[in-house]
Amino acid sequence: AASAPPTVAQEANCAAAPPLGAPLLQIAYAPDSSRLALAAADGSVSLLRLPTRRYYASAAPAAMPTLTGHSGAINSISWSHSGRLLLVASADGAASVWDVGADRPPNAPLMRMQHVNHSPKLTSATSVGGGSGAGGGGGNPLFSTEVRDARFFYLDRLMLLASGNALHTYAYSLQKTPTHDAQRAAELRHRYRLAHTWRAASANHLTCVACANSFLSPITLVAASDRSVVAIDLGRAGEGTSDGAVVTTIPEAHERAVHSLRLAEGSAYADTPAAGRDLFLTAALDSAVKLWDLRSASCVRTFAAHTNRIHQVRASLSPCLRFVACGSEERAAYVYDAGSGALIQRLKTPHDAVVSDAAFSPLHPQLALGGLDGHVRFYADRAEEL
Repeated sequence: AASAPPTVAQEANCAAAPPLGAPLLQIAYAPDSSRLALAAADGSVSLLRLPTRRYYASAAPAAMPTLTGHSGAINSISWSHSGRLLLVASADGAASVWDVGADRPPNAPLMRMQHVNHSPKLTSATSVGGGSGAGGGGGNPLFSTEVRDARFFYLDRLMLLASGNALHTYAYSLQKTPTHDAQRAAELRHRYRLAHTWRAASANHLTCVACANSFLSPITLVAASDRSVVAIDLGRAGEGTSDGAVVTTIPEAHERAVHSLRLAEGSAYADTPAAGRDLFLTAALDSAVKLWDLRSASCVRTFAAHTNRIHQVRASLSPCLRFVACGSEERAAYVYDAGSGALIQRLKTPHDAVVSDAAFSPLHPQLALGGLDGHVRFYADRAEEL
């Protein structure tokens, strides 16, 4: 039987979740729903083990691993399909790849991506800290502006980075850590290389990216500062504007530039209709979330009961494709019926803060909400705790 909407507060999980000491900007479930990545405005990413009532409610709660490799606010977080890696994009002009397979947090990322063309070449002048090194000259410049989004792509085989008006596709190689102490400069051995670049000729910068990573698809969605959303076939993309790679363009998707794109990838644990892979959500600072059909490049539903005019709050589509949830500046979250567009319930949170993100669990009928006060709250389809 189909589950009810996840609108029942899980009080034990909510009470056990430790708050962050900084505004919480984005949240993302691991593919197996065992952890929740929390991206903060202070440049840190924390990994919350689930269910929180099991790990954090005791007298000696588990420590929450925290990744502290960036000096600017986190713009995006992306889990690898394997669930072992986390890709982080930051306003400090870099992205980083972290090995999060172990319970203990790593002290440094496996790889820091701040050069456009390739990872710095190993020389005696290059430091383990990931400085500009030999690759920082004109032939391999640093990103000139923030990395607004970064995504694993094509079943973890590639990575996508959006910076300025360019979408860069990278091949990468992660080497196994050697046992010999003289060879432990891991960050210098892990490599990435630019495969190709697509540029939005009419926009000043890209705002966000969405792509499938749980199945093989070359289609990538890109939102830009000119309010457009473009679908690109990266199998046909090359250097330059690559107009031949554009599948379709939505010139004015919202009244303001889109700041959140979410594909309906479904879940390995849910029976998702194949047609659902053509659906995606957009959100912008016009108090609207829209559901689109990629095949017709048309908006099939608009959800507009919430308020979003100042902060970049985000929305998600449930794996079963029945519900849409989004944050709001009214200190609440909204759960909509994806089929009819009707508001199911307004979830008023007890904390006086903007709800910045909403995410559905890929395994359980559970909804997680993140707030600018650093708190995470959980909701399910029934009163029993998951």
